[in-house]
Amino acid sequence: MTADRSFGRSRFWFGCAVLGVLLPAAAPPSAPRAPRSFTIEIKDLAFGPAPAGVRAGDTVEWVNDDILLHSVTARDKSFDMDVAPGARVRLVMKIPEVFHYFCKYHPGMTGEITVGR
Repeated sequence: MTADRSFGRSRFWFGCAVLGVLLPAAAPPSAPRAPRSFTIEIKDLAFGPAPAGVRAGDTVEWVNDDILLHSVTARDKSFDMDVAPGARVRLVMKIPEVFHYFCKYHPGMTGEITVGR
């Protein structure tokens, strides 16, 4: 082997070593995220703020801390649950979508949940 060829091969391997240090290693596949639970409070004739970070498979729970009967009713009719005073209802969010909901007893009460993947 000639000196020029040996030098070229050394530079090649040196370059590979530098790239190996500079480029991050491929991350191992992560385990699926465990489903989480989120709570929305109903109080003073209003739904509390929608939680951030809800994803398909997570559970959303509405807690009625009001003295009146309320409902959590989807505008697209995908869910409709009555929530008595002091009670709670739960729903597993199965698909990524933006859900608009209201109280059928107090139509001015509205809310929205964004469910991600």
